Amino acid sequence: MNAIDYYTELYLAKVHGFQKQVETSISECAAVFFCSERNAKLVIHKMEDLNWIRWTSGLGRGNKSQILFLKELDLFVDEQISTLVQTQQLDKALKFIQSHTLPESLADHCYKRITQEFGYQTEKKEKHERDILRIPKRRQLATLDPAFAAITSESHIARQLFDCLVNYNLESNTFVPHLAHSWEASSDRKRWTFYLRKGVTFHHGKELSSKDVLFTIRRICNPANQVPCRWYFRSMSHVSAVHPYVFTIAFTEPTPALLFFSSLNLAILSADVGFDPKHIIGTGPFKIVKYTSQQLVLDRFADYFSVRALLNRVELYYAPDLISSQKIYDVPNTQRQSAIHEEVHEDIGSNYIMFNFKKGGPQQDYWFRKTIDLLIDRQAMIRVLGGNRTRIATSFLEMESGESLHPTVTDDQVKQCLSRSHYDGEMLKFYYFDHHPVKIDARWIQARAAQSGIIFELYPLSMTDFYSEQLIQNADLVLGGEVLEENIELGIAHLFRDESSLIRRMINNEQAYRIDLFIDQFLQISNQAEKYRVFHQLEDYLKDEKLLIFMYHNRREITFHSALEGIKLNAFGWADFSKLWIKPDIVQEHD
Repeated sequence: MNAIDYYTELYLAKVHGFQKQVETSISECAAVFFCSERNAKLVIHKMEDLNWIRWTSGLGRGNKSQILFLKELDLFVDEQISTLVQTQQLDKALKFIQSHTLPESLADHCYKRITQEFGYQTEKKEKHERDILRIPKRRQLATLDPAFAAITSESHIARQLFDCLVNYNLESNTFVPHLAHSWEASSDRKRWTFYLRKGVTFHHGKELSSKDVLFTIRRICNPANQVPCRWYFRSMSHVSAVHPYVFTIAFTEPTPALLFFSSLNLAILSADVGFDPKHIIGTGPFKIVKYTSQQLVLDRFADYFSVRALLNRVELYYAPDLISSQKIYDVPNTQRQSAIHEEVHEDIGSNYIMFNFKKGGPQQDYWFRKTIDLLIDRQAMIRVLGGNRTRIATSFLEMESGESLHPTVTDDQVKQCLSRSHYDGEMLKFYYFDHHPVKIDARWIQARAAQSGIIFELYPLSMTDFYSEQLIQNADLVLGGEVLEENIELGIAHLFRDESSLIRRMINNEQAYRIDLFIDQFLQISNQAEKYRVFHQLEDYLKDEKLLIFMYHNRREITFHSALEGIKLNAFGWADFSKLWIKPDIVQEHD
């Protein structure tokens, strides 16, 4: 802490009401400052020198000293926040507010002041302008390692930093060249050759070569790295660099290599750096210039091989108190009339309850799982809780969801089903993703289960704890959701095959074997109708066995300012940073 923090904490601890002169002692101040009495004296002298306080030592043993606070807290804090904002130290401003238990009205005032600096900003310095996007984040980021990226926010940001060999084009439903400008495949799809673009550079200046591709593949294949998508290469027989810009890869089975190489998890790393969280290097349209627990700053990569980003900078801040339920792309302080457009984005995916089959308990009982399925009235949840809940899910894909499996269920039916189970009043640990709407869902389900005599104890699950082994050891069931990527085929494969997937981590070996048979067949089929027939069979298996319970589909509401151009939302509800730009104010001259 610095002198500003010490003054704020001491004021909060000592001043109650309008009386600004209070009794205290060095030992009491040391307790507030969490330091020794010697250091507390130094802090007191420092605040006296700054003319923030007036200290009068107590005379005689047992007499306390007097401290007079010369700075009103509201004015003092406002002055500090304004200084930090004016010097573009938003990370320090946010950290200051989060580090102190300020009165609610003062904290709200500070957040409102900081909020004005978020959204799209145009900074003018002399004859130059910089377009900057500032985004508050609800939580601190997990890994940006593309091989491990599985959360929507991290995946989107990693896409700005790294590139894949090929990209998937949603509109044409085809794979298009990217780092690789061309490729060839044998007729049986077992041998593939890729040709890399020349002159592609990483953020640290090194040129991309086939050695970097081989490094990336071998890193994923190495069991010691425990990469979730290692299954991509389970039938790989060899991979070799036949030229600085050409590599070949061979498999023992027909393999959809383009599908895999379009995956963010296979974004190419530089062989000399790999992935270093303190020095993240890619080839993407943005590069990292600052990364702390409080802030992530991305600058446009001027030497990007493809179309360069139109924004100069993107800044993300850990600021949960600035988050609203809507994602807002705004342009504060613009002179033009504020015309706001809204767009509703339907998620590709659904919320669901997953049972843990790697832990003993009532959830291992089919009739217990069916009881949970019966007692949850999804339609009532959607009607009463509202929000972004749109319709009942009977599939991961909204376009495949039909009517509710149990449109009308009586309490007697629920009790009868529960009576066929071996449930005997045990308390189950019910984990839920630590997000407010999911928390509301969990409480709703907990209350409904209690009416039937089933006891759930709720546990919030943060994204940082999502990958922990403790989740599998402790949770009996988990309430969460899945948002599939634009390439639905790849999203389905990841959902059921990746080792980081919640489903994969909670099913037993027999269930995994059954699911793998479906997914292997799903990936080998080229006919779309046949492919989805297999997918339906897989989902029927999940529903028939009650391995999971589908809940509902979500939507997101996004608002953006009329001055913004290039907004095209991806499957995760994010706009590609590299395509965004701010339409400048143009003063029309009249003759």
